[in-house]
Amino acid sequence: MLGFYNVIKPTGVSSSYVVNKIKHASHAKVGHLGTLDPMASGVLPVAVGNATKFFDYFLKKDKTYVALMKFGVLTNSLDADGEVIESKECNVKLNDVQNVAKQLVGEIMQVPPAFSAKSVGGVRAYELAREQKEVLLPAKKTQIFSINVEKWHQNDVFRLKIHCSAGTYVRSIVRDIAEKLGTIATCVAIIRVASGPFKIEDAATLDEILSNENAGFVKINKVLKLPEIMLESAEAKNLFSGKSIDKKVPNGDYLTFLGEDEFSLATAINGKLKNKIYLYEKENIW
Repeated sequence: MLGFYNVIKPTGVSSSYVVNKIKHASHAKVGHLGTLDPMASGVLPVAVGNATKFFDYFLKKDKTYVALMKFGVLTNSLDADGEVIESKECNVKLNDVQNVAKQLVGEIMQVPPAFSAKSVGGVRAYELAREQKEVLLPAKKTQIFSINVEKWHQNDVFRLKIHCSAGTYVRSIVRDIAEKLGTIATCVAIIRVASGPFKIEDAATLDEILSNENAGFVKINKVLKLPEIMLESAEAKNLFSGKSIDKKVPNGDYLTFLGEDEFSLATAINGKLKNKIYLYEKENIW
């Protein structure tokens, strides 16, 4: 198979767990395109076959999350899986949360949570945090495109819808909003509803995928939505060998085909087409 599974990851399992399940069922090379914390659920794009070569291509795609923010409680991991380290009474108004959230929209410097996969001296930050060692992570630049805040059914819980760049930590947004309001809060639920072109309304559960290999499966051309070029055998052979071929097409990326099969992601520059990512999975093609 060659393409992507748009998976709804359930809470309580790691992204690697989902990947391993699909790998075992498909007997193919498999890899996810951006991890989700075990407590988080939602869209987890999983590449199959040579589509795994698109990891860097999707690395900087923006994401959209829905999160529940609970005021008055703080855990060491900033989420519901952590140990409660502080509790306090608080009375936060919707307008105040909305106004502070607006202050975080734009390009900001964000400090990742101590319980994260960031590397500190070659060790994952969460491993140090579990050992109750001090973890000091540097702030990193990120982009918040929008934060919409609504009241939830409980007095101290608010619903956030966050559209942000890749690499943004929702738990840090929750922490920072609370700090600006002079109080504490924890992220008690996170659902990723979009990851680049992958949307939750088009996704399938892991159980659905394991029982039907076509559930949630998306072909490369449906995701990339690039102009397509049909290749002759001789042209494909030259591209495969690392050579460029003459193609009078506008500069940019193209998805090339050999017959009905995806052959490569190629780039055209000044009338010359050259491979960027080789995709063809059939053997003995020449």
